Amino acid sequence: MFTRTSFLVVALSILGGALLTPLLAPEEAQAIPAFARKYNTNCMDCHTAPPILNAFGQRFLENGYQLPGTEDGGSTGKKKLSDLNLDDVNHYLGFRLIGNVTNSWRFKQQNPPGADAGTVENKTEFSFPNNFVVFAGGTVAKNVGFFVELGHDVAEGGAEVERGFVTFNNLGYRDLAHLRVGKFDPNTFSSYATVRQQLGEIGESQRGNCTAFAPCAFNRVGLAPSAFATKFYGLYDRSGNALSPFAASLFNSGAETGVDIHGRPFGDWFLYQVGVLNGSHEHLSDSNKGKDVYGMVRFDYAKSNFFSASLSGFIYQGNSNAKVQTEEDVNWNRYGLSARATYMMVDVYAAYSVDKINKTPMGVAGLFDSTATGLTIGADTYVTNQTLVSFRYDNLDAGGMLDQRTSASFIGLQAKHFLRANLAIFARGDFNLRQSEGGETAARNLRHAFFSGIDVVF
Repeated sequence: MFTRTSFLVVALSILGGALLTPLLAPEEAQAIPAFARKYNTNCMDCHTAPPILNAFGQRFLENGYQLPGTEDGGSTGKKKLSDLNLDDVNHYLGFRLIGNVTNSWRFKQQNPPGADAGTVENKTEFSFPNNFVVFAGGTVAKNVGFFVELGHDVAEGGAEVERGFVTFNNLGYRDLAHLRVGKFDPNTFSSYATVRQQLGEIGESQRGNCTAFAPCAFNRVGLAPSAFATKFYGLYDRSGNALSPFAASLFNSGAETGVDIHGRPFGDWFLYQVGVLNGSHEHLSDSNKGKDVYGMVRFDYAKSNFFSASLSGFIYQGNSNAKVQTEEDVNWNRYGLSARATYMMVDVYAAYSVDKINKTPMGVAGLFDSTATGLTIGADTYVTNQTLVSFRYDNLDAGGMLDQRTSASFIGLQAKHFLRANLAIFARGDFNLRQSEGGETAARNLRHAFFSGIDVVF
């Protein structure tokens, strides 16, 4: 169980937000982020609960940041980049600050193999929100859109372009094809877009330094959707860097460099997407000269003011996009389904994926499980006009080296209170459903984790 200090910190964080609410919250929360400012509209026109998009917001994204059904960005508040003046910069520029103010963990420190496991630690830490993102997006001309996201991670230091791409829209005729080129999220248009989840990813904790093509040891598992995780123990990128079994990868990796085409040739009910990427974790170059390819189809049902649903299926084919401990290339593929249903203020979604290593090399034959699966089920619902409660269940059936792999199951719960439409505080708890193994494996080591923090978008 957690110490009294851990619970006191979380309680004070929630209480502090509650006391601040009447001072900071207007009678009716209004939207002020960049696209809402540009089109003189409200955030909730595009979002069920920021950052999750509703059906209108998804069509706005698909259309290259032009209002659905238009080819010039619409007329309300619309200005092309060439017509921009300093007063209009806020129509294209925004930022997001998100992260934990407190972190509370309960896990057992691990010692080298063969030694006794370390002592149980109940740790509570104060921190500054760990991720600051500046983004610019919009249209530069008719049917030409762009998006650039510059991110800074406080813990790791430094800044990099997390996403940056140009879109060429309505090629042929309206909604037939939209072309996207650059560094982007491959799964942007799926029923479960990982870049827009309420329960953010929490990284794992490593023990010692990981060297090329050597097993990596972790103190505790990372908290990310299992359907989109690497899933394999003993897998490496082409530079020899160990891939965490718990980190996002392939079709749901956050951002990869490539080109894709999507469109709705048959109307609102059907969306297709095909793309080519440099390869898993090869953002700016392709060391093996091969390419990864993927395809997705999505079916949209019963879109109305109160109810909508969608079902997506995808396939991702890797081309020598990973290595095993023997430093031999493998083809790492993924197949999956995701679904989402929204009814009034309730949003339910799920994803299931199967990862497969084709033609396991002889050097690890009999030592390596070439198949792994992941399941994620989540829900968000408003319990008041300003308070959102989120739930997520994750189960990872791990593959990889048989002497390392350990499956994991977690439940995450979060309460998020919007002081304004673009300003929220949250408290979150994640709980390990598997029996503890005394700190010997990361997937069973982390018992519970609590966080509280802020989410600001402007």
